[in-house]
Amino acid sequence: PGPAALLANASVPRDVQLLPSLGKLRRDVPIVYRLKCHQEQDSTQAVGCQLGDPQGTRTIVVAGDSHAAQWIPAIDKIARDRKWKLVTFTKAACPFTLAAVTDDGKPYEACATWRDNVLAEIRKLRPDLMFTSQSRYSDTPEPAMIDGLRSIWSDLNSAGVRIIAIRNTPFVKFDPGDCLAADPDKCVNARQEVETSDVFALAAGTLPGVRVVDMNDALCGKDSCSAVVGNIIVWRDHHHMTATYALALAPYLAKAAGL
Repeated sequence: PGPAALLANASVPRDVQLLPSLGKLRRDVPIVYRLKCHQEQDSTQAVGCQLGDPQGTRTIVVAGDSHAAQWIPAIDKIARDRKWKLVTFTKAACPFTLAAVTDDGKPYEACATWRDNVLAEIRKLRPDLMFTSQSRYSDTPEPAMIDGLRSIWSDLNSAGVRIIAIRNTPFVKFDPGDCLAADPDKCVNARQEVETSDVFALAAGTLPGVRVVDMNDALCGKDSCSAVVGNIIVWRDHHHMTATYALALAPYLAKAAGL
């Protein structure tokens, strides 16, 4: 049942094989990695994957870092179900904000250049909707991050693009693969210890074209975050969802996003 175990009180069968298998856990990543359109740190090209329905009359985009990319299985399902085109623009450790970020303590200039190039592509595409999410960036002061997000969102809103900003997912303290192989009962953390602040909610404020979505209740229980929910492994590492679990979240994300 996956997230339905948390959100719909679905019963969880015993002695059912986990999905994905532990042997495939590290490789259970969104398709953009295999298609090589998720950009690494040194790239500045606005390389986009064409997903969803190629013949769709409406276009949506995903933009952001790997924490935005982890939602692509769900967003692709949403787009295909509604016969929408989906174009993805994601890059390692590069949040979609005008705020300056660093890479290994140095100014991340490739990120800023990539972001400007992606903005130009989005303006050409004239999408109806953009999904975004991002990891935590402790080297960037929160006020600067908030201002950077508000600026880029306001610019896109002025161009007719609505924003769905998905709150950052927790950073669990266990390695899911090692933990599940050794002692599954220990693969759990207190939720308050692993959940990050909701910078998107602070940035959105009263911006009319921005909707902030918090999906963490679909990842964690009220008090704790576990490696497995409803026989699906939630995490492929300390802070990225498995593509399998992300896909299972598609109907819940669509509802939360008002789609």
